[in-house]
Amino acid sequence: MNAWLRPATSERRIGVKGKHAAQLLTELGLLVPRRPNAWLPLRAADRDDSPNVIARLGNTEFFIEEQGDAPGIAALEARLAEPLDGAYPVLREDVALEIGGVGAADVLAQVCNVDLAALDTATKPIVMTLMIGIGVLVLPQRRDDGTVYRIWCDPTLGATLESELEEIIKELSAGSTQ
Repeated sequence: MNAWLRPATSERRIGVKGKHAAQLLTELGLLVPRRPNAWLPLRAADRDDSPNVIARLGNTEFFIEEQGDAPGIAALEARLAEPLDGAYPVLREDVALEIGGVGAADVLAQVCNVDLAALDTATKPIVMTLMIGIGVLVLPQRRDDGTVYRIWCDPTLGATLESELEEIIKELSAGSTQ
């Protein structure tokens, strides 16, 4: 069994909600997914395997993650610093993990009732579900080395989720060498 787990690199995250959230994001030059539970690269110049993503979690709620000090989140934070009608910020302090490798889907099947391996990465899905009773966002993303699952959860529960996933990787790895 070949799976790996690591903390995601230090990205910046923000959420935005409200009836005018999509309009605000578009005005800032960001790509906006048309349907809920989908994501896109943050900007047209970003590749599909970029860490810069914008996800539509519902009709009026968005989650944005950006690596480094790129201008997307900074511009959004500046705009949200002033009172707006129909758009407001949502604090996102999520713990972010990535799991990948040939056995990643088998590991996730042990902790999640959604068959994440069956999702078509070409449709750019993002799933809100539970893993070991912890609310998570999961973004399956196709990369050169296969599918990588990006997982975000509440920071107070991140260590628990990470520990559980590491334990399952160890157990499945031990079972595959026998």
